[in-house]
Formats: sequence, structure tokens, C-alpha cells
Amino acid sequence: MKISQYLALLALTLSTAVQAQSWPNKPIKLIIPYAAGSGPDVATRPVAEQIGRILKQPVIVENLASAGGIVGTRTVAKAAPDGYTFGFGNNITLAVNASFYRSLPYDPIKDFAPVGLLFDNPYILVAGKDFKPNSIQEFMAYVKQNPGKVNFASGTGVGSGSHLTGEMMKAVGGLDITHVPYKSGSMALSDVVSGRVDVMFDNVNGVQQFINNGTLKAFAVTSPKRLPTMPNVPTMAESGFPNFEAVAWGGVVAPKGTPQAIINRMNEAIGQALKTPEVVQANAAMSLNPISSTPEAFTAFIAAETKRWAETVKVSGARAE
Repeated sequence: MKISQYLALLALTLSTAVQAQSWPNKPIKLIIPYAAGSGPDVATRPVAEQIGRILKQPVIVENLASAGGIVGTRTVAKAAPDGYTFGFGNNITLAVNASFYRSLPYDPIKDFAPVGLLFDNPYILVAGKDFKPNSIQEFMAYVKQNPGKVNFASGTGVGSGSHLTGEMMKAVGGLDITHVPYKSGSMALSDVVSGRVDVMFDNVNGVQQFINNGTLKAFAVTSPKRLPTMPNVPTMAESGFPNFEAVAWGGVVAPKGTPQAIINRMNEAIGQALKTPEVVQANAAMSLNPISSTPEAFTAFIAAETKRWAETVKVSGARAE
């Protein structure tokens, strides 16, 4: 290496170190690519508030909801990598979309620096209280006795987590069941409750109150193990669907090029925030499983999830232009 190159590298390293030491000295923006009041928004805001207290600078949440999370996620990718813009990313924006869309305005792997996971939340297969089957085994038998006559809803349509989890169930179980896409989770859930649609995969935090009051009945969860809050509900894997696992998750990413020292400090703040009483209480109320990870572990996790969901998208045959 030439002396001039060495000096330039040294200057860049020192500049980055100084920047990281003084960071943050102004408010931080956290872009959530979903609407205010949505599941990701409600789950992330308590963490953002605590991160702000830990870093002694406010973390301002900005909701950019459009095109299934694509617009907000693209905004994060194009932001200046100065440590003052971060984004919420999940299994849809950072994993599913890579194979579901033929063209994305961002690259989930190349355009982001993963900071850390926040939580995961399994899906649960539910049906209205008047639906004839009362267990996952009865449901499977009922579908096979009525091929093509049973349907399942998805809360936000084709390519959503609830849709692809249903497609995974169809493929693994060899079930002939029809997908009914909805524009919103509330609309889909309402029709499942009324019996207009037979079943639906939804996040546990979205349906637990309906299960508790008897409006919905739970058939199985998609997590590797049974949930402590629902110990009597079996997993899909132990119900005749080998190796079946589908979990919604969310985490924080930064624009590629954000100084590693800043990423590491934000990662530490996330880990501390997840342990605060306020976040612990909020997660418990929403049946969220808090997860802290290193940036490196989150990077590997995104790569693995991208590959796994690509297989499900391929089996489903669902693609968006």
C-alpha cells in the first residue's frame, strides 16, 4: 500500500471513530414502512422510546406505509449512512419480497447494514367457533373429505406472511384448499369470525383476545415449540406437518455504509431497551418474543430466511410484477 493510500485510510478510520464517539448528537429517525397503529408500528414504538432514553436523543418514528412496505424500505436504503436514519425491517420486506417481486427498488442484502433483531411472533391457524372441525387433525381430515371446498384467508393479500404460511401448509400437508386474499387483516379476521371464510393464519398477538373469549378456536401454532401462553395448542410440526415453521419477525437495519461503531452502539441500545420493564410489559401484552442478536447474527439470519421463504414462494407459484 502506498503511503498516500495508507494516510487516506488512516484519516477515514479516525474520522469514523470520532463520529462514532460523538454519536448521537441530534434526534434519530426510525422509519417504519407500515401504517401507524399497525402490528409492526405498535410493536416497535416502545422499543424506540427506550432506545431514545438510553442514547439521550429522541428516536422519532416515521411511518411510510405504501406498497406492502416497499416505499418505506426503499427510503431507508437511499438514506445517508450517517447514523441518523434507521429502518424497521421484517420477514416480508427483507426476506419474502426478494423472491416474490421480479423487481425491487432495493436489494435486501446489498443495500442494508443489519443492526439487530427485536422480536418474533409466530402465526396461528384459527377458525370461527362454528366451523365444524375442532382440532388440527379434524381439520386435515375435513379438508381431505372436501377437496377444493375449504378456503383460507390472508390478511394483506398475495405474498403476505399469512398467505405464504397457508401455501406452506397446502404443500406440506398435500391439502386442496383455496386462498381468499383480503386487503386488510381486520377484514379477513371479521370474515373468519363470522364463518364467511373457514380458516386463517394470523399473528398470535392479533387473534389471542378472540381465542380467549371463544370467538375463534385455535388449531395449531407455527413456532418450533408450544407457546407458554397457549400450552394446549399444538405446533404444526407435531400435528402432521414435519419441520413446519413460519415465524414473523422484525428488526432494525441501517443504510449500507453506516459506520460499524454506530451500528454496534445502536445494537447495544436495542439489547438494553428490550430488557426494560416498559418493553418487557409491552411485549408480553402482545405475545411477542423479544430477541436480541448481534449485527452479524442478524445478517446471517436474513440470508437464511430469504432462502427459506423463496422455496415457499416457488411452491405457491405466487409472484408480483
